[in-house]
Amino acid sequence: MQPPFELRVLRYFVAVAEELHFGRAAARLHIAQPSLSVQIRNLEHSMGAPLLFRSSRGASLTPAGEVLLDHARALLAAANVAAEATRAAAQGMGQKLVVGFQANAAAELTPKVLAAFRQEHPEIQVQMRSYPFADPTAGLA
Repeated sequence: MQPPFELRVLRYFVAVAEELHFGRAAARLHIAQPSLSVQIRNLEHSMGAPLLFRSSRGASLTPAGEVLLDHARALLAAANVAAEATRAAAQGMGQKLVVGFQANAAAELTPKVLAAFRQEHPEIQVQMRSYPFADPTAGLA
């Protein structure tokens, strides 16, 4: 089932809820106030509940609006985290390289290779794991 709103509209709703005024929220969002009012009205219609009490002096949240505000902030924060994680992954950040080695065989070569790799790729986390000589394929699983 698809949610009855888009993230953009949730951003609009949060701005109105924080400003408690359509005109100030529209200015903050750099959109026209009538367009903002229509978007919020459509959101209320899709949610099946009024979200704001409107007056000539501003707006205030209904109980349903208070509930949606908490969830909207959480959804927008999660969307920001997802976007940052995606950008980091695209740039190679957040990646991990696990290097398995046999302690006695890697004593001289591993530190040099590892230092060169870290210099070239500081964004990649490197984990070293020692495996027994008797089972060199133990770490492949």
